[in-house]
Amino acid sequence: ISQPLLECAYRHAADALSHLANAQVWGIQCDFHHLPLYAELFESTKDRPHRRLFCMLGGTLANLDHELRVLHQSLLDCQVDDLLLLDLPLARAPCTDRAEIKRHDPLFTAGMPAPYAAWLACPLWRHCPQAEEIDFHWELETQCPIPGSYALHAVATVKSALRADRQFSLFRVGRYDPNQLTLCLRDLGWEEIGAMLYGGDHSLRLYRKQSRVYGPTQARPTS
Repeated sequence: ISQPLLECAYRHAADALSHLANAQVWGIQCDFHHLPLYAELFESTKDRPHRRLFCMLGGTLANLDHELRVLHQSLLDCQVDDLLLLDLPLARAPCTDRAEIKRHDPLFTAGMPAPYAAWLACPLWRHCPQAEEIDFHWELETQCPIPGSYALHAVATVKSALRADRQFSLFRVGRYDPNQLTLCLRDLGWEEIGAMLYGGDHSLRLYRKQSRVYGPTQARPTS
């Protein structure tokens, strides 16, 4: 929804794909929470045998408040054999063990990184003119929509001598058990067909849209 970011992304994509004669690059300023409303995204390929690839990279999935709702509602118009590529930060411990998460998750063990704090504090300094100090900490959420996942919330405490301390939740980062996410997406009609680990604690997962949705109690046919 940011025009400057959209322009930057468009220029980068156009330059990176300029050597491919059949690649068309275009951009649309919209909200992917309401993707089915933008019919022009689908009209050009619906009657052609081209497979589409939907990418949610750079922590996009991990920042959502309800990942499954967005994946279900925003991808309603996907066709059989369309692809979905997700970038997943991986859980460092079972979501049922808060002590292990706090012991092993690097954001908990290292505290709030200085670049995160500087970035997140900007709107607070602008809109809280009486602020004298802003401290950050992580809060753990284990009751998340996707089984096996947990989330860290960046919480800021704004301090001032003129009023009581105030707290604001500014940022969410999810962590996922890829096996349990795969089961959830299978129930939405997406079958995992590939996976690759990178960076030590992230995974790229590729899913393909199936011809039918199998519920949690339904078995898939075997060949």
